[in-house]
Amino acid sequence: MEKRIASLMVSAEALRERSNYPASLKLFRLALALCRRREHLQGVLDSLIAIGDICRMTGAFDAAISTYSEALDMCRALDDELAAADTLAGIGLSYRALGKWEQAIRFTEEARAIYHEAKDLKGIAFSIWAEAGALRFGGKVPEAIRRFAESKKMFEKARFTPGIAYSLCGLGGTNRLAGNFAASLSFYSEANDLFRVLKDRFGQAYSYCGLGNAHRMACDFRASLKYFRKAEKLYAAFGDIVSFSYTLWSMASLFTMTGKLDDAKDCIARAQKNFRKTKDPRGLIYCQLTLGQMDFLKGRKASSIRRFKAAFTEAEHFGFALERCHAEALLAIASGDGLGTAKKTCYRKIGVNLDCLSIPFNIP
Repeated sequence: MEKRIASLMVSAEALRERSNYPASLKLFRLALALCRRREHLQGVLDSLIAIGDICRMTGAFDAAISTYSEALDMCRALDDELAAADTLAGIGLSYRALGKWEQAIRFTEEARAIYHEAKDLKGIAFSIWAEAGALRFGGKVPEAIRRFAESKKMFEKARFTPGIAYSLCGLGGTNRLAGNFAASLSFYSEANDLFRVLKDRFGQAYSYCGLGNAHRMACDFRASLKYFRKAEKLYAAFGDIVSFSYTLWSMASLFTMTGKLDDAKDCIARAQKNFRKTKDPRGLIYCQLTLGQMDFLKGRKASSIRRFKAAFTEAEHFGFALERCHAEALLAIASGDGLGTAKKTCYRKIGVNLDCLSIPFNIP
């Protein structure tokens, strides 16, 4: 039986490394059932953590938290502190995806304390990377950039290339939000080079989307669409709806900027369906912002104002500072109030170099 379990785990992990998440999840669940039957406690723990990771990667965030929580109980029963740290970090990433970025930071800080105690350099770097992403969601953009740079430096010290590449993606995305578009392109290009060497298909898709957005912000829409299509093809191949949904939103933004509103509408409809399925409030806010711009461009002023107000309320509720600024500025334009001093300084207050002066606004 132990040989059967080991074989299942190896096969499941190989499938996960190839980003074949559905098949991998099926095998890990089979391994978990066998481990429970044999009371193979370490196997139960390993299976639970892997299942939690895959649920998180595929957008089943509530299931991921539930599975990680069960794994955390096992960690404590087995006195496995490092596995507990990995599990806490996974819970944090899941809460971040659900918009609970402050709660996410608490879990990543708890994980980092364990990694520090164990002097696990790679683990410390991972927890800093996870925290940087949560700070990015909270609109604390300059701080997020510093933390991503710190994680990159630490992954370099640990000589862990995948971590370096994902830190570069974090730097690329956060610099885009800050208005540093040339830097964003450079970071994503470097990350993509590393992912292609590593043959990391998920990383390639992620960085292709980033490259698409970097070119979109430079108004090179042809190059932008080319990279979005590359990302789309890879995401479709391994069934990732989480990251793909943001690619769809990015494509909708591109089509809005180029006046192809029917194409934009199709992308937004698909993105919204996925964001609702994964319970991603931030993604839904971005969809409202784009739909509001589309309504405004079609002369539906009242509808656009309603959408911008709804986005503003949601952003304020979740503490998404950057998205709140977007909604505030777009609402001012749609209402005919202009930007005004307070609205123009909203971006400056959170340390980003952006201006929303008209609709369509190329949201970074």
